[in-house]
Amino acid sequence: MSDPKAVARTTRIDANLAAIERHLAECVDLAGRGRDAFLGPDFVNRYAALAALIQTGNAVKDLPDELRAEHPEVRWRALMGTRDKIGHIYGDSIDWVALWNTVDRDVAQDLAAVRRIIAERS
Repeated sequence: MSDPKAVARTTRIDANLAAIERHLAECVDLAGRGRDAFLGPDFVNRYAALAALIQTGNAVKDLPDELRAEHPEVRWRALMGTRDKIGHIYGDSIDWVALWNTVDRDVAQDLAAVRRIIAERS
């Protein structure tokens, strides 16, 4: 008999991929606003990216291991690791420059790969 949790995760693949796509697209949008908008005095962009990356990591963790293994073009481990790291930071210890670098340099590539996976599944 199959593991009920694994079966449930399989039924949520498309919903999780859609959530990952949406949240990564939000990060790309935030990066498009520029470094000064991200790191400037208005905190909204920073916290929007923080929330989007946490939600991305949550959805990635809910994907079956097999799907992640079939698609090494996405930095699944990095997305999960980023979620773990920023989701457990308290106080003023968030490294906003490092978070900016992630949003600006890495996310677009993962977004493109996730979009290809979604297209393949359609």
